[in-house]
Order: sequence, then C-alpha cells, then structure tokens
Amino acid sequence: MGVSKVTSRSVLATMAAAVSLATPAWAEAPEPRRVLDLDRFMGRWHEILRTPNNHQRDCWAASQVWSRAGDGRFSIRQTCHRGSRTGPVRTINTAARLLDTRTNAKFEASFFGGLIRQRYWVIDVAPDYSWMIATTADGDFPALLSRNPSMPEAERTRLVARMAQLGLPTRQLEPSGG
Repeated sequence: MGVSKVTSRSVLATMAAAVSLATPAWAEAPEPRRVLDLDRFMGRWHEILRTPNNHQRDCWAASQVWSRAGDGRFSIRQTCHRGSRTGPVRTINTAARLLDTRTNAKFEASFFGGLIRQRYWVIDVAPDYSWMIATTADGDFPALLSRNPSMPEAERTRLVARMAQLGLPTRQLEPSGG
C-alpha cells in the first residue's frame, strides 16, 4: 500500500509538471497608450506590416473597414488579394466587441460565426489617426496599419522602432504588399 501511494503521488506530480510545462504562459501585450476616439477610429485601415500567420498566407494588400454595429459592437470587413496585389479579392466579414471602455482600445473579434475568437489591442495610434499599432492580446502578432495603402520608408522605420520600444516583437514583421 505504501508503494502504490508513493507511485501514484509520483505519477500525479509528474503529470502536473508535464501539464504546467505544456501549457503556454499567457503573456500580455503592452497596455494601450491612448484612449481611442471610436468615431475617428472607424473607417478603412490598410495593413502596412504584419507578423506572418497562417490565416493571411498568400494574402496581399490587406485592409479592413471598421463600422459601428450597435452598443460596443462593430463589424469589420477584411479584404486582401490572393497571390499578388492584383489577384482575386478575398473578403471576410468579422464581428467585434469592445472589451475595455476605459481605453476603447481592446477588442474581441469573432470569425466564421463565432467559431474562432481572437482578442486584439490597439497599442498606439497617431494623434491624427493616420496610423495605428495593433497586436493580439498576447503581443505575439503585432501589425502596423495606415489610412493610406502605403507609407514612406522613414515613417515605417520610425514606427517599427516605436513598436520595439513598446516591447513588441518586430523581427518577423513583413510587408503586406500594399
């Protein structure tokens, strides 16, 4: 009886350790730097730089159009061109809801009728709302978006440095092809 108690305790301890090692640490993105004026935030945003991800593979010149859809809710129409900047257009309609009324900068988006949910933070935005830095809530997938489909190289370089200063990973950023 003493051996089985020790063995079962050892097995349970080993399993608990394995589960804790297998469970990802839930890191968080930096806190948003500004309170968003949601009326100014609405409209078209062009993706300038993004972190590669499976959902946007072979997706060029990506953009999104934000519209209010009710109290703290939004619709987002995401488009990109498949294969090249002039390839066929792919559109995904997404719903989002505001998670933090203190900053208006934290959202949860649901894709494919709610089958997939992802949280996004708008970490920084230009005073004139000409660009924004956004990321997933864990900070692993930052992106730079602009009201214009392109951005001067010097401004892009400055904003990538800003992203790094905020603690976001920038090494894997790639152009959206816009």
